[in-house]
Amino acid sequence: MMAVIKRHKVIFAFTLLLATPVQALTVQANGQALVVSGDLTSARNLAITRAKEQAALQANAFISTQLQLEQGVIVKDKLSIKALANVGQHQVLKETISGNILTVLISVNIESHNKCSNGNSATHYRKRVAVAAFPMADPKQASIGRLRNIESSMATELVKRLTNNNKIEALNAGNLLLLSEVNTAATAQLPQGSLTTVLQQTRQLEVQYIISGVIRDISMLTPSVFRSKNYFVDAYHKLDYLSSRYMRAFEVDLFIHDGFTGALVSQKSYRTAGLWGNNDRQKFGFASSPFWQLDYGQQVSKEIDKMALEINSELRCNSFSVEITRANESKIWFKAGSSSGIKQGDKFDVYRKSTFYDYQQNPTIELSQTPLVLTVQKTQANSAQGRVNGLAGQSNIQAGDVLISK
Repeated sequence: MMAVIKRHKVIFAFTLLLATPVQALTVQANGQALVVSGDLTSARNLAITRAKEQAALQANAFISTQLQLEQGVIVKDKLSIKALANVGQHQVLKETISGNILTVLISVNIESHNKCSNGNSATHYRKRVAVAAFPMADPKQASIGRLRNIESSMATELVKRLTNNNKIEALNAGNLLLLSEVNTAATAQLPQGSLTTVLQQTRQLEVQYIISGVIRDISMLTPSVFRSKNYFVDAYHKLDYLSSRYMRAFEVDLFIHDGFTGALVSQKSYRTAGLWGNNDRQKFGFASSPFWQLDYGQQVSKEIDKMALEINSELRCNSFSVEITRANESKIWFKAGSSSGIKQGDKFDVYRKSTFYDYQQNPTIELSQTPLVLTVQKTQANSAQGRVNGLAGQSNIQAGDVLISK
């Protein structure tokens, strides 16, 4: 395969201010874009945007060392991931053109902090999520490159990236199809996009959140590029394999649902495009080694990186929920323990779970807060026990009800 566009390493340096909740970083990053029809300005703007995205990804994933002291002596180094980087002003350091590929090197100032956009502080609990299949809106688009495995492999790729985060335990449920009506997912399934009708399938996974999505578009931007009936025209086009007519789209809708109620927590669309080249007869398969060598594969990889980063940023700011397994007088047992970061003395609000039905007999699950507050007394790896400030029976607390972190 000719002239594969190579990844550029992202070089970054940072200054960590341990005395404040904000970390200041100066990052250098490369970005690339295709110059289409001589439009250098548009290519430059796109390359700078991509460089900023890479800088933010690197800043959001930098590892800081939190020093744990015991009587003034360092006894343990604990690694944590900082998130929510704010990208500031940039400066273009270098700009080069090779063929019709523009590459820019920028320097940008970034602030990264732990404060969440909703005003909460990121919780220290490790959340358990399941990543389900990503069905295609138009399966015929997968014929070029034989990419039909994208439906299950998207889950695999997201799990790989989420597993690198010590605050998320990601389970691969790529064989689980949650969205049967792809064209109306997710808001038309039930009011507010609820997944209540499939919670029985996901409940056995015992997860706080369910991630799913839809592959909206992986078509060639020029649909007729591989359908030319003129041999000479077709041969000419294939020689010009860096032409913009060989660009391919990548558009995905991503949904995050609450694992206990099925409520839609977050919905976002991701779009990019990359140079597929004249590989109309190659049978790469999605996420294969040859696929990642393509410019298209590299742009897709960056977009999946962005998805994983924003999933982390979304979930880290949400409360930690866990299902009650047993209640007896003032004692309550639940399905999470030290492996999720729960420790003695932690406090949780106690919620009753109720199911309501609309006129079409569609169920809706609601959580109602009770006056009870649980204080954790004992923990094991995957379970814990606590005591509430009252009697569980007075609020009719039973197995299946939910605790939510304070």
